[in-house]
Amino acid sequence: MRRETLDQNIAGLQAMLGELADGVAAAFRGATAALLDHRLRMAERVIEGDPALDELCLRIEALATETITIFAPVGADMRTLVSAIQSAHELERMGDLAKHVAEAMQRRDPAPVVPVLAKPLLTEFSGAAIAMVAKAATVLRTRNVLLAMELDADDDRVDDLHRQLFALMFGDEWTAGIPAAVDLTLLARFYERIADHAVALAERTVYEVTGRHPEALQL
Repeated sequence: MRRETLDQNIAGLQAMLGELADGVAAAFRGATAALLDHRLRMAERVIEGDPALDELCLRIEALATETITIFAPVGADMRTLVSAIQSAHELERMGDLAKHVAEAMQRRDPAPVVPVLAKPLLTEFSGAAIAMVAKAATVLRTRNVLLAMELDADDDRVDDLHRQLFALMFGDEWTAGIPAAVDLTLLARFYERIADHAVALAERTVYEVTGRHPEALQL
């Protein structure tokens, strides 16, 4: 662990958070490609890569905790350090969700998990959620408050696609059967949760930068 200056440690934490966020975004892209294109080896790579994300989360927590102990920061610096710990754990949970998507594909191999009639909608749904993860990663690197505030509206779009997917599964056009609906319900939950985590990351970043909660800002 580094025992440098407070500013150097904070800069290091922000770089590590950006690395973790990029890794989570890559894991979700890989898991989704494996799911939609039935690519077993890609699913395996996502699962095998999860421990590295967990380890990076632990490194962030350790450095942030040590920095607080050594430097006893206050104000904005303390917000940044506490936010780093919280954001790392948020990202770690997001990485677990990517692993769960990959595992769903792996369990059903060689059968496809996504029925043909649901594939266009799930492609749009997953794409919207992954875009939110990528935007959250940019927010963590840049601390861009305006970009962070966009994620709430992005989440509304993901929620709408989630509802459309359920309408499809419970509608008259659904012919894929109950097991496929169960699988798809679980997958939809994973993508809905990843979007919620992205919003939480954005809200935490807004508070870290401004000292105010997003709903209190007039932007």
